Amino acid sequence: MHRHVFDMRERATHELVARQLRDLADQFASGNIDLAYDEAHAPTVIVDPVDVTLDLTQDRHRAELAIRLRWTPA
Repeated sequence: MHRHVFDMRERATHELVARQLRDLADQFASGNIDLAYDEAHAPTVIVDPVDVTLDLTQDRHRAELAIRLRWTPA
């Protein structure tokens, strides 16, 4: 099942963005990603091993980072 659970657009300092990315990394490390808008939505459980693709595209005034994760359900 494919469901969109999170999208974020904001203007922030690089320090705030770094904190947000560290928090996301901590969620990956714990094996649960909690990014949904709805409080009733349970965290997404990540099952090892994980296939990951990090895609960074940049030009002079912009950078885009995409993180794609895939795993086999337990």
